Amino acid sequence: MNTHHSIKHIDNEESRIDSKIETEFSHKKHTIHLTPMQLYKDKIVAVFIFVLLVITLSGLVWFKTSQQVQKTPTVKQMIINKQILQRRSKDLGFIQRGLTGKAVDVNTGKIVTAARIFSLNDKTVYLELDLNAPPKGTVIDYLRYKDGRYVDHGEVVIAKTDTKDLLFNWTINTLLAHIRDGKWKVATYTNGILAKRITYEVQNNKIGYVYPDETISPNDSDYHLTYVNSLIAQNN
Repeated sequence: MNTHHSIKHIDNEESRIDSKIETEFSHKKHTIHLTPMQLYKDKIVAVFIFVLLVITLSGLVWFKTSQQVQKTPTVKQMIINKQILQRRSKDLGFIQRGLTGKAVDVNTGKIVTAARIFSLNDKTVYLELDLNAPPKGTVIDYLRYKDGRYVDHGEVVIAKTDTKDLLFNWTINTLLAHIRDGKWKVATYTNGILAKRITYEVQNNKIGYVYPDETISPNDSDYHLTYVNSLIAQNN
């Protein structure tokens, strides 16, 4: 009987101890909390991750947008230039003939001594353009080259509808042979479209090749004055 009582007492004591341990553990578990410094660090990490994510997404959006903006204008510009060239790619025949010479009639302004070869004794090269009734406001240009290199450019706007010819002239350099001697070419334009090419030569003696008028094609690289001027501006 005493033995049974002792065993029961021991069981009760063990239950009491287990209950006490469980109560203390539960109390400690509920009283665990983070310090202010730990909370601050956690917030900093969370904010950093959020900012990094926003920057990454913004960068991707900007990259895609900038690629679209860069590509679109280029395509449009090419289409616009093509349309402009198609509208302005026909010479209307306002320049009938281009003629070079050594002397002109002071009364008529027309060449009286035609020539394609000039020497040191010739002081001036004249270029006469015979016109075919260009309307008032028509723009006549010339570009002059020596041995394929650009030299100068001139422009005249037709002031009267009955203008029959134009005259340009250039002085021959008698001092510097490397500037003077060689093959010269004059490309003439009406309203920006190539009309005639005229070639002449300056050399020490008068024996040389007489260059015929060159044929004109819309496929020529110098057919459009605006294009040629842009190339000249890039090279100067």
